[in-house]
Amino acid sequence: MGVLDSGEERSVIFALALSTASTGPQMIALSLLMPEISAALRTPVALLGQLNTIFSVVAIVVSLAMGLLTLRYSSKNLLLTGIIGLLIGVVGAALSPSYSVIFLFFVMYGLGNGLAIPVINLLVTMFPPSQRTSFMGRIYSGRSLTSIFATPVIGFLAGLYGWRVGYFGLGAPLILLAAIMVYLAVPDQRASGAQKSLTSGFREVFSNRSAVACLIASSLALAFLMSLMVFNGIYTRHELGLSLQVASYVMSLIFISIAVGQVSSGYFVTVFGLKRTTYFAAFLSGACLFIYFSLSLPLIVLIGCGLVGTAAAGTTMTSMTTLALDQVTGSRGTMMSLNSASMSIGSMISSIIGGLAIGRLGFTGYGIVMFTISLASTIIYYTLVKEPAQA
Repeated sequence: MGVLDSGEERSVIFALALSTASTGPQMIALSLLMPEISAALRTPVALLGQLNTIFSVVAIVVSLAMGLLTLRYSSKNLLLTGIIGLLIGVVGAALSPSYSVIFLFFVMYGLGNGLAIPVINLLVTMFPPSQRTSFMGRIYSGRSLTSIFATPVIGFLAGLYGWRVGYFGLGAPLILLAAIMVYLAVPDQRASGAQKSLTSGFREVFSNRSAVACLIASSLALAFLMSLMVFNGIYTRHELGLSLQVASYVMSLIFISIAVGQVSSGYFVTVFGLKRTTYFAAFLSGACLFIYFSLSLPLIVLIGCGLVGTAAAGTTMTSMTTLALDQVTGSRGTMMSLNSASMSIGSMISSIIGGLAIGRLGFTGYGIVMFTISLASTIIYYTLVKEPAQA
């Protein structure tokens, strides 16, 4: 494929940013509208919470299969298929008459997510190596920025028209717009290296110590941030004593800080290098979030540390994906599939470990445990991961 001009670059970035944004609203809607969904489907809240688990499991399985699919089909077609899966999942879940039906549509949603995310990461190779982290940051910020206004919009629609309209009223149009933009703006890259087998791609990745270290570290680096999304509401309201309204403002600020970190990641990589940015941001994120959750300090100091920590996590999210992308240049599709699966596994495990830590040790112990995980990722990035030659 030829080099993109500036106008084409902007269109592709916007299309991919919309694609990442389209993966978020359903989970926000499930969390916000869970009492209404529970009553309508006559299903316990605890059972509805397991929809997030099935979503993660399906996304992991599909991400692993992407190593083969990226060798057989064009990235554009795979991304469009994933977005269609997201659309079917959102609309179908909103119209579900029972738990068994909504369960099946969450499987579809997980399938769509598992297809979309690795392909989005892989399509960043269209851009020059020196600009990939910067463009990746803009693309990933799409989901963070959408999350800022998703909650009030979903709540407003649900209040006027009921939970079903609130559930798909934002997500479905956003996903449809993403599909249109991908169809119009993303070049139809044909699969390269189709002669390779799936096993050769896995063999190339797992024979590379630095690539394997990247996969392990990526499952740990964002554990604190992912578990924060689950437990921060309880922490701000019960531990910090904030009202629902103030706590929602804090969460909006957190999404803004993540987006700032993502957008700023390209600058940090230019100044410090890709590997150094990744391990330093991972350490800073863990340290600041440890202070936020575990120390007794003035409220303004705690919130400030939380915002710095989540901004650093946003930088980590972007730089670590670019770092993984260039570890095994001959099998990028397989590497991105494994990296996406690794991040999903890390997210799922971090929620389990975080919940156990809070239940047994309180938030002070939770902060210590999660910081230890962040520190482990920092050490792995520092000692075992190589700086790519292209960076």
